[in-house]
Amino acid sequence: MTEHTRRTVLKAAGASTLAVAVAGCTGGDDDSDDENGDESGDDTYEIDAGETIMLEGQIGGWTGLQPAAIEDVENPTLVLEADAEYEIGWEPGDSASHNIELWDENEELVDEAYKLELTSDPDETLSFTASEDIAYYRCNPHSNMQGEIRVE
Repeated sequence: MTEHTRRTVLKAAGASTLAVAVAGCTGGDDDSDDENGDESGDDTYEIDAGETIMLEGQIGGWTGLQPAAIEDVENPTLVLEADAEYEIGWEPGDSASHNIELWDENEELVDEAYKLELTSDPDETLSFTASEDIAYYRCNPHSNMQGEIRVE
């Protein structure tokens, strides 16, 4: 029976890790776009003017519910039309209390009107006009629950 030293085991583990990393980097010449036609792969989703955006609240992050393009996407980046009206809201996914706030690029609340109160049983959505001041949607007490908003 062959006895394995700690050094031999570590060398083997390192070689395996390197092989997996290299295999992942040489996955082929697939230049396909993601479902939004976005080659960057950063989960950006154009949302039509007037749409209601619904998310599921989980301490680990927001999960998209609607529109269909963001369904099951964690903290999707929303691309909105400047000066268009939107609504954003959330449904419970866990038993924690959450809220939605719209923040600027400095990660501060854009305006008191762009904030829903903390609750575990939401019953309203936040209506807002997309402007370049808005950079994020966020659950204030939970830093993992933040997604980017791009206004174009």
